Amino acid sequence: MAEGSLRNQPILTHEQLASRLGEFYKAVQEFNDGYYFESHETLEDLWMVTPWPERRFFQGMIQLAAAFVHLARGEYPGIIKLLDAAAEKIAMAGEDALGVETATLLVGIARTRAELTALGERALGRFDEARRPTIVLHRPA
Repeated sequence: MAEGSLRNQPILTHEQLASRLGEFYKAVQEFNDGYYFESHETLEDLWMVTPWPERRFFQGMIQLAAAFVHLARGEYPGIIKLLDAAAEKIAMAGEDALGVETATLLVGIARTRAELTALGERALGRFDEARRPTIVLHRPA
C-alpha cells in the first residue's frame, strides 16, 4: 500500500471526531451548493476513520451526495439504489444527527426518489434540481 494512504488509519475517538466536525459541515455546505462530488470527497476521508454510529450516518450522507453525482451523469439505476441506501442509514441516526434535521432530509429524499421514479430513465433530464433535498443543519454551539 502506498505511503501516506488513508486506508487502515486508526479510528478516531469521539473527542477527535468532535474536533474534525468542520469537515462534515463543509461537506454539507458543498452538497447544498450543488457540489455533490466535492461533498462526497470531503466527507469520505473523515468517514473512513469515524467510529460507530456516526460512521454509518456519514456513509449515508456520502451515498446521498453520490446519488446526485449519478444524476448528473444520467445513471438512473444508481441514483435510486443510492437514495434508498442513504435514506436507510440516515434514518438509523435518529432525529438530530450532528445537527442535521434528519426527518426533514428523509422527507426530501423520499420526494426526490418519487419524482425521479415517476420521470423514469428516459425523462431524467427533466428533473428540476431545485427540488433536490436540502440538508438543514443546526451547528451545535
